Amino acid sequence: MKYLKTLLATSISLALLAGCGSDDFKIDQQQSEQTEQPQEPVNQAPIITLDNAQGVEKQTITLTASVEDEGDVTYLWAQSDGIAVSLENTETDTVSFVAPSVAQDQSISLTLTVKDEQGLSATKNVDVEIKQQLVVLTVDGIATDSPLMEASVKATLGEHEFTTTTTTDGLYSLIIKVDDDIDMSQVVTIEAQGNNDQQAALLQSRLMSFATLKNRAGDDGVLSQADDFAVNVTNLTTAKAALMLRENSLAEIMTEQDLQRLGSEINADELIQVATAIKVILDKSSSNDALALPAGVDNVLELALDEQKITDYIAAVKDEPVFTQAKEEMLADGKVVDNSNVSGINTLYLNEGIEYYNPVIEFNNDGQGHYTTYANQGSFTWQKSNNVYTLENPDGIFNFSSSEQVLIDGQQVYIDMESSVYKVEITILTDTENGVILKEEHFSKVSYPNGEKPDYEDTSEFLTNAFTNNQQVDFVLTTTPLAVPFPSVTYNDGEVATTLDAATLMLHEDGSGSLVELGNTPLQWQLVESGGKKSLVITLTDYNNQSFTFRQLTSADGIVHIAAFNNDDAPKAFVNIASKIKSNEYFDIQTMPSVYAHTSDALSAFWFELWPDGRLITVSTYDYNNDAELSANEVGVTRGNWSMQDGKVSLSRYTGGEGCYYADISPSCWEYNRREWRLIEQVNDSVYFTRKMMWADMPGTGFTQVGHNNRKLIKQNDRPIQLPEEILQVIGQFPYVNLTGLISLNNYLEKPLYYVSYEYSSEGEVGYFQFNADQTFDYYQDGVLSDGSYQAFADNQVILRDDTSFFYGKRYGLLAESNNVVIAAFDSFVWPHFESEVDAKGYAEAVAKNTPASGIDHLLEKKVYMVDRDQKGKWVMTFLKFGNDKITIYSDESFSSIETEIAYTVTEEGVINLSNTENTMYLSLVTDAFNIIVTNDVENEHKDFNYFLFDLNKAKDFINNSNALRESAYR
Repeated sequence: MKYLKTLLATSISLALLAGCGSDDFKIDQQQSEQTEQPQEPVNQAPIITLDNAQGVEKQTITLTASVEDEGDVTYLWAQSDGIAVSLENTETDTVSFVAPSVAQDQSISLTLTVKDEQGLSATKNVDVEIKQQLVVLTVDGIATDSPLMEASVKATLGEHEFTTTTTTDGLYSLIIKVDDDIDMSQVVTIEAQGNNDQQAALLQSRLMSFATLKNRAGDDGVLSQADDFAVNVTNLTTAKAALMLRENSLAEIMTEQDLQRLGSEINADELIQVATAIKVILDKSSSNDALALPAGVDNVLELALDEQKITDYIAAVKDEPVFTQAKEEMLADGKVVDNSNVSGINTLYLNEGIEYYNPVIEFNNDGQGHYTTYANQGSFTWQKSNNVYTLENPDGIFNFSSSEQVLIDGQQVYIDMESSVYKVEITILTDTENGVILKEEHFSKVSYPNGEKPDYEDTSEFLTNAFTNNQQVDFVLTTTPLAVPFPSVTYNDGEVATTLDAATLMLHEDGSGSLVELGNTPLQWQLVESGGKKSLVITLTDYNNQSFTFRQLTSADGIVHIAAFNNDDAPKAFVNIASKIKSNEYFDIQTMPSVYAHTSDALSAFWFELWPDGRLITVSTYDYNNDAELSANEVGVTRGNWSMQDGKVSLSRYTGGEGCYYADISPSCWEYNRREWRLIEQVNDSVYFTRKMMWADMPGTGFTQVGHNNRKLIKQNDRPIQLPEEILQVIGQFPYVNLTGLISLNNYLEKPLYYVSYEYSSEGEVGYFQFNADQTFDYYQDGVLSDGSYQAFADNQVILRDDTSFFYGKRYGLLAESNNVVIAAFDSFVWPHFESEVDAKGYAEAVAKNTPASGIDHLLEKKVYMVDRDQKGKWVMTFLKFGNDKITIYSDESFSSIETEIAYTVTEEGVINLSNTENTMYLSLVTDAFNIIVTNDVENEHKDFNYFLFDLNKAKDFINNSNALRESAYR
């Protein structure tokens, strides 16, 4: 290489000399000199060959340079631009680095400097493009029933949206392309919006997580109906999505686990009804306006999300022949219902809901089977045709006795009645992510053994969800306390009968354990394999070695479903929820007050109202006469109180009179029922808990019956059903709701808040409240100092209690604050408190003497939100402005529509004289956030105190909070 550079240098020199125009002699002379004295070769810088490159994020990218030079060289790589990377082997001809994660394609620049032995260097810049790593999933499905033509289809994955359009056949192919760093656990939602005359069709399907869908799609990356039936966006998937959202209190469903939990809790009959209603609207209403969307509703998804409106719509159309026709068409449509994965079913675990005693149906290979309930087991022979199982036993698959109320000789009497279910037909309607939906039809013989009525045959039909043996998983062991369903076993110690529909198991690694509800009675446990899955078997050693089996049907970190069996000669079974009881899950008294409701329909409901003052109202409703209206005698109201200890809630219910909130105060009242709730898990507004329920037969006997079960309630702000006015007059117009905008007591702890009297109508002695950090308070009024304890809730509402006048608990809240003054609401009163005793005394004196605190110049042309009480004492708002000579009252909060105008004058002292009345007004208090204005009612010799606020939202909070606190005082 060195020889080549020398020759090049010599050739360049000769060429330059030849172009100078010298004579031959000079040339010869120079050639001679060169021959005699050779020149030292000229050193040349290294020559670098290096091309731009590209690579993929999070992978190693390597670059190798080619360098030409006659000797040894040194290398030095450095980054000159772009997102920072960590270079390796920077002093060699080959450099490498791990490409960073990028959200889009990006370029970085590297610089290579090569230096030869004599210090001559060369530099080369190179660009490296880092390509984003994408994960691609193609979703192929259909938007139908009927096909949505050229509809807009949108897939949502977290914050990302992907769109396409259907064909005229409703088919769509949608590409989801996301960065490989995205949270793959996010669930996918697909929506289809119809166009033109299909505008009412907004259909939705809730799919599993992106990771699950990608796995189901397989190597080709295409998710089709065969991989996941939910790619078909239909009336049925829309109904399911709406019911799950309603079950989740309309909060967005974020995880696959929540999808599975909510999907297993929706009612199958309601699902089919809502799906049918959607089909009627979209496919059957074009020629019948009575079947169309209700007025004010834009699309079928909006309708399905509104429980009241969809209930009313179904009630109006369900008896029409077109409704039955639509239902049959839907259940026969292979693009809407899926029967491709219902083979191999040998066990059905019915799942009507958490509040039901869900039975288990088992089909043996020999054509025999068992129908096991919480009460007994019945046997049958069975056969299957297509997706229909026929179960028969002429002697009765199961029999039961009951009574019926009838009218005999003008008197209502109860007569004995016996029923025998001799045949059951089970039709698998569709496969779901949570098992199957099936129709169960019972054929019964009903007889009256005493002959009061003729015997007859009866047929009943219902739809339900069911898990199958295909969903069963291995039982997941845990040393955390485990709340499981139990097959309704009763233990009687002679005084108290304890029934276990649920139990808490403590399982130790050595195979021992205990059952909490039976006094931590010892047990032994083992895992037993059956049907390819492991089940838990426990034995109660102190109870004649009774044995129980638990099969796990779903898998999750939280709520799961389990089928529980007892293994004695009279088998029982019960399917219900189960969960680990985590030590960090407990009820919080600060957020506990609310309405807690069971799932309800239009006129049948059951709920609890927990008030901050400790009062409890329990309401149950049922439309006994089926007239589609609730009358007062169809509403049951029970009173009592609730308390909390160690994170557990105790709810006592009393009987004996309308005022039975506390039996200690009302001797005629006695506690006949007590519930104890222990939280399992709360997901949004869904509250899962274990319940211990105790019953007393009569006063003074104590509780003689105890039951344990697992339950779910929905925590909500409103009552599930509008109650008759007669009931509202007793329990209050509104339930407890969390208040907004109250001021925290924390700013006023350990210092008194002074006042005179509720209305400051006289100069009386100054009183005060003082709230202390240890949750005690001091209360001074009319020369009497008392004390008590208080509880501050999450909404900053406070409950005061002492041993006398505040026994029930008085509600207290700070409504507004400004310039060392707070407006407080106490019981039914609203009035100002001062941080200074002198200010309180001065204010009282000024009010007593009708001395204005200020003129009204600061109010001129200013928007004023006046908070006042109406004739019934309810706080309301008035919108007004003061002009130079008139007060303008507006009818709306935008101050755009004038309601009336009132002329006025102002004295030098600041007294406001109104036209056409002897009454006067004046400002008794002026702060930055609010003013207090006093009206002297001459005729009634009364002072009326109203509040001027200058922020609309704060004025609304003021009114809502004042009315809520007042409502409690009069409840």
